[in-house]
Amino acid sequence: MYICIILLIIAALCIWSVILDFSRFTDMDYTYDIFPSAVLKRINVVLAAMIAFAVGKDGLSPGDSRRMKAALLFACLGEALFAMRHMHTGILMFAVCQILLIIRNGTGIAGSLKDADNKQKIELIIPGMILMLILTAFPVLPGSFFKYNCTYIIVYLYGIILCTSLWTAVASHILKLLPVKNSRMAACGMLCFFFCDVLVGLDAFLEPGLPWLLANSFIWVFYIPALVLLALSCYRFI
Repeated sequence: MYICIILLIIAALCIWSVILDFSRFTDMDYTYDIFPSAVLKRINVVLAAMIAFAVGKDGLSPGDSRRMKAALLFACLGEALFAMRHMHTGILMFAVCQILLIIRNGTGIAGSLKDADNKQKIELIIPGMILMLILTAFPVLPGSFFKYNCTYIIVYLYGIILCTSLWTAVASHILKLLPVKNSRMAACGMLCFFFCDVLVGLDAFLEPGLPWLLANSFIWVFYIPALVLLALSCYRFI
């Protein structure tokens, strides 16, 4: 009941904030954070973390619960730093969050890879190659979107960690390292996280205009579901 109530509140606040964000399209308002949408979004980040912190004895294991709590705690810290415009430190917090998710989703992956059949190996190679192509293509973007500077290097290093985290979550699902529902939630959550962070990158470097407004408006459409799915993935479902 507690989790259901939190999910209903998150859904209500999400709908409210999305309506407010997309209302900017009527008069092409390029304001970065509008009130009260900005507040509603941050409340949802905390609520999503509360789902993981409420797991108690219903978690997959004490260790899994601790790792997920720590990961979402760093996500909250990162979001707080972003809200205060401390971008570099915020990215560092999210990098720690992704590293914790890699450890969590990748536990036992080495042994499972040895026993994987050909179909599983192909399913692991394809997303790995796609992510490698994305990371290879990223350095070509400066000049059109980005500039080679300290921020670019930080973002690129974070991109490597993010892609690794996404692949690990997908691998966890393919190799069945977690129960089916949990691995599916973790993989879908990380996919949403990946799309969210891509949009964050575009939001940071695009000039005000329709493309920027689209990127900025869709960030939270992916971000809150990502946190909620990851938080729920640490529960033991009957």
